[in-house]
Amino acid sequence: MKKWWIVLAAVLAIAAAAVVGYMLSTAPRGVESLQATQPETAAPTEPVTERPTEPPTEAPTEPPMEAGETLVLNGTELVTAVSDGTEYVSADALQQAGLSLPEAEPLQNGGMDYYVLSAVSEENRCAEYVDDETGLRYLTPGAARFSIEQSVNVPVLMYHAVSDNMWGIDELFVSPASMEEQLRYLVDNGYDPIWFEDLEHVDEYDKPVILTFDDGHEDNYSELFPLLKKYNVKATLFVVTDFMNYVDICMSREQVAELAQSGLVSIQSHTVTHPRLDMSTAESQEEEMRQSKLELTRVTGKEPFVLSYPYGKCSIDTRPLMGEYYRFGVKMSGRVYVTGDDPVLIYRYYVPRGLGVEAFAQMASGKG
Repeated sequence: MKKWWIVLAAVLAIAAAAVVGYMLSTAPRGVESLQATQPETAAPTEPVTERPTEPPTEAPTEPPMEAGETLVLNGTELVTAVSDGTEYVSADALQQAGLSLPEAEPLQNGGMDYYVLSAVSEENRCAEYVDDETGLRYLTPGAARFSIEQSVNVPVLMYHAVSDNMWGIDELFVSPASMEEQLRYLVDNGYDPIWFEDLEHVDEYDKPVILTFDDGHEDNYSELFPLLKKYNVKATLFVVTDFMNYVDICMSREQVAELAQSGLVSIQSHTVTHPRLDMSTAESQEEEMRQSKLELTRVTGKEPFVLSYPYGKCSIDTRPLMGEYYRFGVKMSGRVYVTGDDPVLIYRYYVPRGLGVEAFAQMASGKG
């Protein structure tokens, strides 16, 4: 009897083990994996240390700048800029006006360079002229007073009209063909046609000569100007301001203004009405000088500083007035101009129609 219970217990134990084995073999793999896999222990992490933040770099503070006043610089109208009570001009405006930049460091504002106006004026030898009626200021390069090296021969040649359509006095009309021949001669023979404003550096020229044309004839624009451009030659035109009203005979205001901006022509004064100054009162002479300067400055944007005496005449009243209004004064036929001569009594060689190239060569050399 006892053996039977022992056998039954063994049978039951074997059956239980079989059941457990079967259940384990048929369990889902996820459960098996879950029972077989031990959870991983994450490695301890160090606390993140933030870098100290640097304050952002601030752009340098630009000085405040505001619009100044309107002025005309070498014929170019512009508005100055003002900072801390000082007037400035932008580098772009100076380039447009064709002026040199001063050596001083510019003030930068808004990505642009600005130069002190007084330094610009000094660098370019600007004279300042104020229109009393409008208050507008004009700064003209080369018009300021300057020293001139002495004892240099500078022949000054006097012309009038350049045309084959003659009226009045025929000899005043040099033919365009002769004019071209004379310009070609100067260029081919190493002459340096200059303006009066170039006399400050007269020592830099081997063979300086000044070409002048009186009255302001229309052909100075239509015939002479194309030749000046062709040969790249400078000339000085003395304009009678009232003559600008006689269109087709004399140059218009628009033509005079264009020539003044060409880089080849210097516009200077020949009075208002072309009177004989030696027969005029001091008051009348002063009005002719003052009003001519004002009118030409308004037309060209540049202050004239040379006066051609009508008919080559002046009086004892002329000199003190010249000191107030003009730097140089030119007469008519005479001798070669030698720097150091009286600057308000500069003589010229007269070039008439029909002058041969040999005689012209004598004048250009200062031996005419």
